[in-house]
Amino acid sequence: MRNIYDTVIVGSGSAGSILANRLTEDPNKNVLLIEAGNDYSNLEYMPENVYYGHANLDMPASQELDPHNWAYKAESTKDGPLIRIPRGKVIGGSSSINAQILLRGIREDYDRWAEFGNEKWSFDKVLPFFNKFENDLDFSNEDYHGDEGYIKVKRVPEQEWDDVHRAFYNSCIDYGFPSCPDHNKPDSTGVGPLGFNQIDGVRQSTAITYLNDIRHRPNINVKSNTYVKEIIFDDTKAIGLKLISGEESFDLFTDEIILSAGAIETPKLLLNSGVGDPNKFINHGIKPVIDLPGVGKNLRDHPMVYVAWEASENYSNPTTNYSRVAMGLRYTSDQSNFTNDMIVYMNSSTKNNGNPEVPDGIKANLTLNLEESSGEISLNKDNPDAYPQINYNYLSTDNDINRFVEGIKILEKIGLHKEFQNYAGEMNHPDSNIRNDDKLLKKWLRTKMVTGHHSSGTCKMGNDSLAVVNQDGSVRGVQNLKVVDASIMPDCIRANTNATVMLIAERIIDLW
Repeated sequence: MRNIYDTVIVGSGSAGSILANRLTEDPNKNVLLIEAGNDYSNLEYMPENVYYGHANLDMPASQELDPHNWAYKAESTKDGPLIRIPRGKVIGGSSSINAQILLRGIREDYDRWAEFGNEKWSFDKVLPFFNKFENDLDFSNEDYHGDEGYIKVKRVPEQEWDDVHRAFYNSCIDYGFPSCPDHNKPDSTGVGPLGFNQIDGVRQSTAITYLNDIRHRPNINVKSNTYVKEIIFDDTKAIGLKLISGEESFDLFTDEIILSAGAIETPKLLLNSGVGDPNKFINHGIKPVIDLPGVGKNLRDHPMVYVAWEASENYSNPTTNYSRVAMGLRYTSDQSNFTNDMIVYMNSSTKNNGNPEVPDGIKANLTLNLEESSGEISLNKDNPDAYPQINYNYLSTDNDINRFVEGIKILEKIGLHKEFQNYAGEMNHPDSNIRNDDKLLKKWLRTKMVTGHHSSGTCKMGNDSLAVVNQDGSVRGVQNLKVVDASIMPDCIRANTNATVMLIAERIIDLW
């Protein structure tokens, strides 16, 4: 008996919605898209904090108690507290709750992927697929940008920069950093406006763009509020899924399964299904299917710390519809052999939206763009169906923490610039007592480290001992099972991950 669906995609996020669009271009292919959160097929009923850019709202969808957020908790450093990990639990996944910064990795990122045994993922081979999904409204005439894709991209024009972003830009220029009008130009570096997939206040999520455009197709079905508990195997052949929807549990059988649940849920689902290191799940009574020790390993991210200044009495928060984090500085640390291993996101808002991890004042998000440290996703020791254990293991090398020390000293000098001082007073996070003692500063950093929201690498592609998938996303050693999401990155790119996850979906479709 033929299965109802040829392909089932688990997760409707930045990759899953793109896959649904591209696969259903074939009218003979029936596709089911499964989403654990809510679906909003009629955009008129989509909540404002999902439809509009979250930075314009006091209660973004990424806040801890919002129903569209998985709201994971994770270990940050050996000495640090548990930190918040927002991930999208809604149609469009994290593309529906993120900050809409559309930043590509640099050339070296993808060429390193190729060096890791993924020769089809060099920069020259992936560039056409960046261009394919993109409609850049500022640089449409450049051969490294697209102008016909689903995802519109725009930067805040210079005449609309708010006071703090302008002051930060001028301070960085005077410090010696180059101007960077387009951070997505290959080999770019320096300070300049970030590209946003937010147009006239509306986020360009994959749900609003790729998925909404094909809902009329008879061969696409979306099943929301449905959780995938386990993959069903016949020996090493994936044949179906165990699903939970409300109070109902049932099995669904299909010819092909694609996991696009993200760098946290995808490895959890594999481990729960017997795919991975048996020592990680055998105590839960899970039957091993295949030993793939890399599942859940190689957790990569961008560790981040908030640096803050007191706002001057005459400073007021901007009121435009643009994101408060509109300006970025990418630079190469003196202690690194890798280009653009650091990034600063300048935040012109003094608000913290109720997040205790975020200090008051004018803020800069100092972020390690290419860390040496790595962590792990593992099953909850008490209940494998519960939220997984997430250990980022930030700052586990001296070089990682030393680059943060250097970055804070750079920002301290930039903050003393005359123009910047028109709006900001003394840096108070960390305060001068901490900044003037490297030992105290390192201790402070280990307790203040939070996520840059770019978890990746937990089902890496390649051919080494920790590789989980081949470069076309096929899970090694099993049949009819693929992974297409941030988890397959061999290493995190030196940029926000959203654009690269979209790239991964478009590129893999081409490889099939």
